[in-house]
Amino acid sequence: MDTTATGTAMLAAMATGEVSAVELTRAHLDAIAGPGAALNAVVVVDPEGALAAAARVDADRAAGRPLGRLAGLPVTVKDSVDAAGLPSSHGRAVDRRVADVDAPTVRRLRAEGCVVLGKTNVPEWLASMHSANGLFGATVNPWDPTRSSGGSSGGASAAVAAGLAVTDLGSDLAGSLRVPASWCGLFGHRPSNGAVSKLGNMPWPTGGLLEPLVSAIGPFARSAADTALVSEVLFGADGLDAAGWQLHLPPARVTRLADARVAVWTDDPDCPVDAETRAAVRGFADRLADAGAVVTELTAPPVGGAVDLELFQRLQAAEVVHGFSADDLAAMAVRAEAGDAVAARYGQSVWSALRDLEAQRAATARWAAVFADVDVVLCPATSRVATSYTPELTAPEHVAVDGRRLPIDTVSDWSRLSSLGRLPATVVPLGPGMRSGLPVGGQLLGAYLDDRTPLAVARLAEEAGLLRFVAPPARSRAAL
Repeated sequence: MDTTATGTAMLAAMATGEVSAVELTRAHLDAIAGPGAALNAVVVVDPEGALAAAARVDADRAAGRPLGRLAGLPVTVKDSVDAAGLPSSHGRAVDRRVADVDAPTVRRLRAEGCVVLGKTNVPEWLASMHSANGLFGATVNPWDPTRSSGGSSGGASAAVAAGLAVTDLGSDLAGSLRVPASWCGLFGHRPSNGAVSKLGNMPWPTGGLLEPLVSAIGPFARSAADTALVSEVLFGADGLDAAGWQLHLPPARVTRLADARVAVWTDDPDCPVDAETRAAVRGFADRLADAGAVVTELTAPPVGGAVDLELFQRLQAAEVVHGFSADDLAAMAVRAEAGDAVAARYGQSVWSALRDLEAQRAATARWAAVFADVDVVLCPATSRVATSYTPELTAPEHVAVDGRRLPIDTVSDWSRLSSLGRLPATVVPLGPGMRSGLPVGGQLLGAYLDDRTPLAVARLAEEAGLLRFVAPPARSRAAL
């Protein structure tokens, strides 16, 4: 069994006795220490804790005790997400901490039998599409070590793509799950806001009780089936809300591809897409149509353009500022007074922030009208394939997209637009780009809290052979 096999296949192998949880864990630890080390994806490893957890799974199986849905699967955890007993950081030494308790997402994974191997790399402040920082250095893409694996969950995406872990977590404010999944050729799911608890994530304050209003957190995986399985484990209320609130997501609208209504969206005046990304999205749409889906054009998107991108940037700043220290906030105020328009977003008034939250809900309502007539919207997850590092392994300031030289941050704009309505988004690998040969990703959007529909369309497309994970070059993988 290759460590880039699906989690579903690994669960079946453990169930038949082909491999034990301890053997599977050792294989992944060997991959991390061996060929995976060159990626610099896993920056904290806990071999003793992982092997002990795997041994407990094997003992429970041997004794006939009930097992969790993910029992024995080796996983890693994004460094900004708390895992009890392991350090957490958002790429800075100054506020790195050892977690006392698991974040709700990690607790749910462990409760279903996952074996936590360690933590994966992030950029400083989680604020880059290149996962590099002064603590651990740069994570590189398993498809091309001169390129980024994405950010801010680039360590997670590289680890899962290279077979160092079965799944990992991607927090996603402005594409931090969707861009890395796309650039590493993975499936992933950015859930509807509030469907999965995001407590226990830096840079949120230690012990913070507020659920973020803009970002979300979900899984990376190497198959649509694994993505759906892990998502079901993560869904649900947590923290103080769990005392009375329960999450009842509706069933998927679609049970056959022939019943699916798909709208395609590839054009926005302020979000250019390069030719190979557009061709990959359109090619998948054609395959869906050939499979019987009703495919149409989204001719009047409910969000788009510079005004909505600026709205999202303000919403993004209003969330991020809650993680600032007083010194961080004071430094940003100095920059704002000097005329820095980006810094000024962090000092917006309460009045302005609340109006923006109303506008966010209005976008959700406009999307609801779209989803009255379609089941999913297919669009790019990012504007282009993975970008290159500079020779110093830092992020470039500008990248080329569709013949234009744009700031690097714009690669997230398709994620920003689709997040504005708090929508679920399932990332799907669309194969290698026709020019670069690198992974291209699309996203299937669903209506707010209709997460199971885009997950179902991805799974049905996978079962029909329209989508599949392709392992990166063998130098970054290991076999069991």
